[in-house]
Amino acid sequence: MTTAAPSWLDDLPAIDDADLRASHRLRSEILERLGADQTLLTRLVHEIEHDPHRLAESEIHPLINRLVLYQDDARGLQIRLHMSPGSRELVPHDHKYSFTVKILKGAYIHVWRRRTGTGEGEFTAADIEPGVITIEHPGSAYTLGHPMIHQTVMLPGTVTLFIRGPRAKDRSHAALDMLPAADDWPEASQAGKPKHARGQRPVTLDEYLAMRQQLADQGVIAAT
Repeated sequence: MTTAAPSWLDDLPAIDDADLRASHRLRSEILERLGADQTLLTRLVHEIEHDPHRLAESEIHPLINRLVLYQDDARGLQIRLHMSPGSRELVPHDHKYSFTVKILKGAYIHVWRRRTGTGEGEFTAADIEPGVITIEHPGSAYTLGHPMIHQTVMLPGTVTLFIRGPRAKDRSHAALDMLPAADDWPEASQAGKPKHARGQRPVTLDEYLAMRQQLADQGVIAAT
């Protein structure tokens, strides 16, 4: 259970991804409410400084950084803030879980890809092709099932709320032949991570404080 002070998040039901449409409605409502509740969002971001578990779970990555706002493993619930460290193109990839995203600041091109040569598991650029291309902007929300493959090109300063459901598989997969410069990135801090996790590591306290200040400067959380 998260060490955050009590809030309405503690009363949320467990997320069941057996019905993805139903879980999309629930998670979208959660993110809509949290995005509008700046007092709670500000508190959750500030609490990370004093919560060793959430600080350790918050991560820096060459492509996208994240702060863990709330976590309850018993309900399969984790809520994060994702922040683009610059103009970044994420390699086509799937996820270990289904999730819902709400865009708070910035924007990105979102490419929903479809498999042509594989059903699940490992794939390359030859196994996928573009399906739907959308522009995600502040207020947009979408849900991605764990078998689906997607790719994003983010503007600098993009911030999103992210909520995931229970883990559905052991690891995610990516088109490694499209992964930019990954061989030059340092090893991931946790052994056994896939290649597309290279460079992934916990945030330092100074990095967390800089991310918090950026969120305040952007008006995502209240300035203190």
